[in-house]
Amino acid sequence: MKIRWFLAVFICLPFIIFGQNPDDFNSVVDFESTLGSLMQAVVDNNPFALPDKFIIVDGAVASRVVVNGDADQYLGELELVAGEWIGVESVVRYQCILQLIGPEFAAAIPARRSRRANPNEIKLNSRILVVAKATGIRENADGEFIPVLRAYYIRSIR
Repeated sequence: MKIRWFLAVFICLPFIIFGQNPDDFNSVVDFESTLGSLMQAVVDNNPFALPDKFIIVDGAVASRVVVNGDADQYLGELELVAGEWIGVESVVRYQCILQLIGPEFAAAIPARRSRRANPNEIKLNSRILVVAKATGIRENADGEFIPVLRAYYIRSIR
């Protein structure tokens, strides 16, 4: 939660410095959306409830795959997961697919393992913070429908 506030302040700083107001920020960023609210829209079978603005979500990387490794048309996908305790006996799991599109993400998911670690690589089980936009819904291998987001910025949380 602290990271979200830091990111909000960081994003709002230019608006403050250059005389823009918070309404400008609110017109492009839906700061209220979470993985939980995105999953609820999917469970309710209401794709229109997915926000059309940028959203900021965080979670752990559960899987990663390179769909198209060509540098000019790069497409990689991460499965982002998070959870929430319901009472003291059960945990609800939220997940989404993050699409990494474009050459700027080519180093995020290496096609092969390297002897040297790439500082831009997004490792499995790492926690990340993402600025993204919802693009649709996809059925996963378990037959469950989950939201698909296009990632624009990714930051590792340590």
